[in-house]
Amino acid sequence: CVICHDPIFGEEVLAPCNHFFNISCITDLFRSAMRDERLYPPRCCHQNIPLPQVRPHLTQAFLTEFELKAQEYGTLKRVYCVESTCSRFLGPLHDEDSSKIFTCPAPKCMTMTCGKCRGRYKRSTHSCTPDAETEVVLTLSRASGWSRCPGCAQMIELSVGCFHMSCRCKTEFCYLCRALWKTCKCPRWDESMLLARTQ
Repeated sequence: CVICHDPIFGEEVLAPCNHFFNISCITDLFRSAMRDERLYPPRCCHQNIPLPQVRPHLTQAFLTEFELKAQEYGTLKRVYCVESTCSRFLGPLHDEDSSKIFTCPAPKCMTMTCGKCRGRYKRSTHSCTPDAETEVVLTLSRASGWSRCPGCAQMIELSVGCFHMSCRCKTEFCYLCRALWKTCKCPRWDESMLLARTQ
């Protein structure tokens, strides 16, 4: 097995790079990919390991959970349950004029979240405005010079390096103006930020 280096005496999975995995290690690899988006999709030697090759060795519950994570990671602008004790992924942000209301499917939750503003939805009193906590974060981000990814709206802080940002959603953009990379006239770097990296 390429991970644990033990001999494989039972079932095995062959990756596209011709490395072999035992079932325990390939399951752990897929489990890690569900916990950390940077490890998704599961791969070996920079090549994705196809799910159909691993599917026969995983339980149905595991496959269901993995497929839900794949759907979440494949969504750029995401809506999560507004209930802080839940925070379950609900679907994509709804940018259109009409609003989309998500009812959380998690057992014992059933919280309603607005798919347009990501706020708690209350039938008679809801209006799509950022709540006080969101406004505090946005005000802090503006004051601190942070930027938001134009692809997924993730907040990003640049500490050192150039203004070329590569978000985890694969969007490449300018940190200063948030335009797609190399489509703006902003400077590519600040000399002091590059110097900070070398020290």
